[in-house]
Amino acid sequence: MKFRELLLICTALLSFSTFAAEEVNVQFNYEGNHGVDLSKIRGSFRVAEFTDDRGQENPWLITASELGNTAATGGYQAQVPVTEIIQDAFMQGFASGGAELVDAGEDMSIAGKLLSSEAQIIERDGVEMIQLTWRVNVQLQKGGRNIWQTTLFGRGRTPAADGMTATVYAALNRLINELLGDDYFLQEIL
Repeated sequence: MKFRELLLICTALLSFSTFAAEEVNVQFNYEGNHGVDLSKIRGSFRVAEFTDDRGQENPWLITASELGNTAATGGYQAQVPVTEIIQDAFMQGFASGGAELVDAGEDMSIAGKLLSSEAQIIERDGVEMIQLTWRVNVQLQKGGRNIWQTTLFGRGRTPAADGMTATVYAALNRLINELLGDDYFLQEIL
């Protein structure tokens, strides 16, 4: 009986490792230049928590997509929940524009929901590329009510040789630039 139990455990572990997501260490540091002076935001501002509305059990999963002949047969996952990475990226984007962020007692806040995550291999000008698209719904809140919202498409596209980490960084940069390039959003906060 012990041999049979051992065999079942070994089979389960091998099956799990075959379909395990490849871990991607995301240490994003916003170095872009969105060109927006956020030092004059009307009132105090906070980047609130983001939720994961993708309908999956693994909040660390960047994408479940298998991309070509890689070891990532179960997709790619970060070292922390993806929503924390997105929230931190937005905080960095605001701080780079001179915004002074608060942790509580804010006049306005931005929160969001990660709606979907899709990745695929595409070819551009003969180069194999990883394309990652995150759809993120963002709401601006003031006085306990939503005063503005939109859905951003953070599409990162980088050469496959650069790996998933570079593609995640490109998607995060795109999310920041999409938000801070929205004139209606800027009218509400400045």
